[in-house]
Amino acid sequence: MMVGDETMKTRRRGPVVSRSAACSGAYWLLAFGLFVAGGCGGPTLRPPGGEAPIPAPAGPRGKIVIFHAASLARPFAELERTFERSHPGTDVVRESSSSRIAIRKVTELNRAADIVATADDRLLRELMFPAAASWCVVFVRNRVVIGFTDRSRYSSSISADNWYDVLLRRGVQFGYANPNMAPVGYRTLLCWKLANLYYHNRLAGRDLFEALRAACPPQNIRPHVNELLPPLESLRLDYVFLYRSVAMQHNLKWIKLPDEIDLGNEKLAEKYARVSVEIAGKTRGSKLVQRGRPITYGLCIPAGAPNRDGAVAFLSLLLGERGRNVMEQNFQEPIFPSPCYGFVKVPAALKPLLTPVSEETP
Repeated sequence: MMVGDETMKTRRRGPVVSRSAACSGAYWLLAFGLFVAGGCGGPTLRPPGGEAPIPAPAGPRGKIVIFHAASLARPFAELERTFERSHPGTDVVRESSSSRIAIRKVTELNRAADIVATADDRLLRELMFPAAASWCVVFVRNRVVIGFTDRSRYSSSISADNWYDVLLRRGVQFGYANPNMAPVGYRTLLCWKLANLYYHNRLAGRDLFEALRAACPPQNIRPHVNELLPPLESLRLDYVFLYRSVAMQHNLKWIKLPDEIDLGNEKLAEKYARVSVEIAGKTRGSKLVQRGRPITYGLCIPAGAPNRDGAVAFLSLLLGERGRNVMEQNFQEPIFPSPCYGFVKVPAALKPLLTPVSEETP
């Protein structure tokens, strides 16, 4: 399990040089020496006797830096291993954090990244367009659940019908992610507001949203979803609001909330849009209004990415059939073909995997 903002690297293998049985051993020793000296981008090798030149190995090379949401840690770790096995000249370096931190590394800290992947595609458009990115892709869905363990208080009696009563009982500790840093945080608040509407007839005038906020002390609010797991496992927290994919990846017990609450059903977009919350905006003191909508993740190649070719190759894997299988195996539902904002600016190699989205789409 990866917790916090971490960088992962994998030991690399040296380049592999193919040999032709028709060429002499001496020539290939010389050719291999020239290849190593010149690197992968060195001159083409010219065999003796005026034969056709042998091109240098093609494909992505070098380091590919990815800043991604914490809830993508498991599938992206698997994709990293798969990609590097297929492209031995590459080094995928991932940094896991909250989505807002992943974006700030590029927009405020001026750090170079080849890919930014967040748990909400809206954040890319709101915080990176137009200066730091010109297009983004919507690639997976998710939903909010309540995670817990066998040792959580009242774990044997909690259900989708009484979860809010259990969380509000004396002694029960529950937590969620910081809404100003992680999309799952403001989505949790949206779920509470939707619960007010869904359970209206049962609440007898009680404001469930305000009751839950008052019952959750500041120390139970963590920067991102993966930082909720250690206090849950150590019993400092009994219940946490997190994504279904994370709960299943970590073998937690979890409550499936009604579709009308969990932001996981795209057919209920109009109902979700009835509620909204405010979070910190792009500049100090400003606010962003986040309205309820089905949960979708986004990614982009930032402007000025150092290894654009490597980024395109990695996204070709991620958005292709093999990558979609990895996401499914990690309980995140792929969207294919993936909707894309700014489609005309997307690298040509990715366009067959995408479908254009109207820029006016919310």
